[in-house]
Amino acid sequence: MTKTDCAANVFASASLHLDVVDEFIAITQSKLDGSSSEFTRDSLTDLLAGLTEQRETYRSVLAAAEPIVTALAA
Repeated sequence: MTKTDCAANVFASASLHLDVVDEFIAITQSKLDGSSSEFTRDSLTDLLAGLTEQRETYRSVLAAAEPIVTALAA
């Protein structure tokens, strides 16, 4: 596997993970919006905070990796 292939695979995987995290955030937010239980709301709010942190990490990785993937492909 070349460096270009490896970088492209990492970028594609991180992109897919970001999509999954975004979908999970949307589901969690929907469940949070529909919940009247304070305990459930607190639990989902904690989960949402962790997911949001993961999303920002993936966004940072993708932002840093995109120029490298582009440069290697050139």
